[in-house]
Amino acid sequence: MAAVFMAAAAAAQEKKPVEKRDVKETAPKPAPEPEPLPVNIKIEVSITDQSGTGTPAKKLVSMIASDRQSTNIRSSASVPVPSTVMTRPPGATDTAPATVQMQSFTYRSVTINVDARPAIVRKDPNRISLSLGLEYIPRAEGRQEEMAPGMASWKESLWLILESGKPMIVSQAADPTSDRKITVEVTATILR
Repeated sequence: MAAVFMAAAAAAQEKKPVEKRDVKETAPKPAPEPEPLPVNIKIEVSITDQSGTGTPAKKLVSMIASDRQSTNIRSSASVPVPSTVMTRPPGATDTAPATVQMQSFTYRSVTINVDARPAIVRKDPNRISLSLGLEYIPRAEGRQEEMAPGMASWKESLWLILESGKPMIVSQAADPTSDRKITVEVTATILR
């Protein structure tokens, strides 16, 4: 019995360590993107900015990109923001009312930025897959440039499927501080 026990102990000591296999998980590789078609696509982004029942302001950004290529437009301006400063006349006491008014200006940027990448859908060549990014920082309502509520900014990033030449309203939102509403409509047209 002792011999069997010793043989079992010796066999246990002689066991070779288990080899670790370098197993790599093989995830399927994504299919390569198809070659771009030799076609241009016109992209139109229409922004309608309306407060209450007033006349809406419309902005149109238009660009052309080839199939599966990125394009962007950057448009900005500096808008003066007036402010009135009340001062006392020279020699007036601290208790004298402020009577002299001076107007000064600071500047604020207004912006329309659009990034787009169209791709013609191979299974339905009259449809376009569009990656769209939009940043819109408009003037204040009623053209009163004051750093106050109503200074909305708008950013969005969308993936869309559009029919060539057919406009689609892709987003509508309200300014969180007023009755201002911003609507974005996009048209992508394959130019043949």
